[in-house]
Amino acid sequence: MLINYISIGILILFLIENIVNSHSSKIEFVEGDTFVFSNPIRIFCVIIWPITLAVVLKHTIQWVKNILK
Repeated sequence: MLINYISIGILILFLIENIVNSHSSKIEFVEGDTFVFSNPIRIFCVIIWPITLAVVLKHTIQWVKNILK
C-alpha cells in the first residue's frame, strides 16, 4: 500500500514537473526568480499530492451524487 501511495505521488510530481518545464518560458516570476524543484519540495509533493487528489476526488464524487439525486 505504501509503495502504491509513493508511486502515485512520484507520477503526479513527474507530470507537474513536465508541465512546469514545458511552460516555463511563459511563466512570469516576481523579481525574475526562476522556479526549480529542490529535493525537499519533491519529497513534499510526493507525500502531499496523493492526499490532495484523494480529497478532491472524494468531494467531487459526493457533489456529483448530490446532483444526480
